Amino acid sequence: MNRLYLLLIPLSIALSIALPLLFGGLESLEQLRELSLVGFAVILAMVLGAWAFNAARMYVLVNGLGVRLRPGRSYAYVVSAEFAGAATPAYTGGMATYMFLFSRQGLRFGQSAAVVAVDQLTDLVFMATALPVALLIFMLGPGTHDLAWAAGAFVGVLAVSVPLLFWLPRHYRPAALWLGKLMRLLPFLHRMRWRLARWLIQFREGIRLIARLGARRLLLTYFFCAGQWLLRYGTLPMVVYFLGFDVPWSYLFVSQAIILSVGHVTFLPGGTVGVELTFGALLAPYLPPEQIVASVLLWRFCTFHSYLIMGAPVFLLTAGRQGLEILERRRKGEEAANEHG
Repeated sequence: MNRLYLLLIPLSIALSIALPLLFGGLESLEQLRELSLVGFAVILAMVLGAWAFNAARMYVLVNGLGVRLRPGRSYAYVVSAEFAGAATPAYTGGMATYMFLFSRQGLRFGQSAAVVAVDQLTDLVFMATALPVALLIFMLGPGTHDLAWAAGAFVGVLAVSVPLLFWLPRHYRPAALWLGKLMRLLPFLHRMRWRLARWLIQFREGIRLIARLGARRLLLTYFFCAGQWLLRYGTLPMVVYFLGFDVPWSYLFVSQAIILSVGHVTFLPGGTVGVELTFGALLAPYLPPEQIVASVLLWRFCTFHSYLIMGAPVFLLTAGRQGLEILERRRKGEEAANEHG
């Protein structure tokens, strides 16, 4: 990585702290005193647990190809990829790191791309079903902490997503064509069309991998995917809860999807600026400025700063200098493709 690019990481960290404080003032930090050590430990444990579920998913996928990947090494790969994703705009470094580390494990490039494609497929299926369910629950207006609604929502997501998981690999062409038309209609998505084309090429390899996995392994992969996202999207409701605020969990679930989507199209690592501004806009109907600042600072620490702090040494141990060079080449390729797009 060149020095100018490395400067973006501390710049992103500084802006992610400074922007909320400019919005709410230093007195908003008083709200953070409401957080107990137990609450902080629970939220960090959810982050580590989400990585563990993702590591289990990668373990199942890679071992399904006949390549032995130990659970501990799978966890280290996930932490390294999370660091690389947080350190690069639009999370581009995360997928590149996975493919690099899997190739060092013994997978061919096509196999590594297939693992990444199946990983993204399960993410897509979960989000395509969980977000509408969460939005519907919010519109119906149940109690904020109604566990019965939460349990019913999870059952509903499984009832829709599992059949979709088996349907999509065989009927992905109509979905891809529809997505291509959508990208042509929306200018800000138009420049991402080359990513869709590349992903479809990788996805063809992923279909072969799915066929080799069998139904049991595919369901197990999806179970780990659901666990990962429930823990990851559960961090903001826990932040709000432990700070003593009251916001519907279904609203927070949908809001996180919007916030992170904006972050993926923001130039700075971690989606800085875009994430903070979107967070403030979406939480403004429920929380005053000082409470928004406390929430975003704690949430960003657990979902961005901690990724960099805990992931950096693991990334250097697993990927090293060669991994940094690969991320730099990947970044230059992204920039060149966007310029020609």
